[in-house]
Amino acid sequence: MLRVNVGFLLKQPPGFSREMEIEAGQVRIAEDLDVGFLRGVIRFTRTHEGLLAQGRLRTEVACNCVRCLTDFALPLTAQLQDLFYYPPNRAVASDLVIPEDGNLDLGPLLREDLLLAIPMRVLCRPDCQGLCPHCGQNLNEGRCTCSEETRDPRWAALNALLKSR
Repeated sequence: MLRVNVGFLLKQPPGFSREMEIEAGQVRIAEDLDVGFLRGVIRFTRTHEGLLAQGRLRTEVACNCVRCLTDFALPLTAQLQDLFYYPPNRAVASDLVIPEDGNLDLGPLLREDLLLAIPMRVLCRPDCQGLCPHCGQNLNEGRCTCSEETRDPRWAALNALLKSR
């Protein structure tokens, strides 16, 4: 699904470019990354070194909120701008290369860009209230029935100071 045949572009002169539209439903980018859909446009431009891929892809991934543990779909946008070398013998070992058959696998590149786009602390919404630390009630769905007496008795001295103010 994420393989693009760019062999015809390798026969073009430098400066030639072609846009390719990507639109797919449920896609497995890698073993650790499934996306709900994948949409966008990638422009491939022929250079002296190979092909420059530039584009913007939109998708969504399944996440858990760090405060309330609710599952939700997180929208993501991946910005691509990478040079794929051709012929492969021009590239350094760490560079991206186009194989001799001209079929370019965008999976590893998309995996990297999408994983970097996921925030460290994913929230279902900016005003998420989280869970009650005592009963586990999702405070976004309503108030909990915990009373003040359910507090840890080791904090009683500090609670008394708060009440005296």
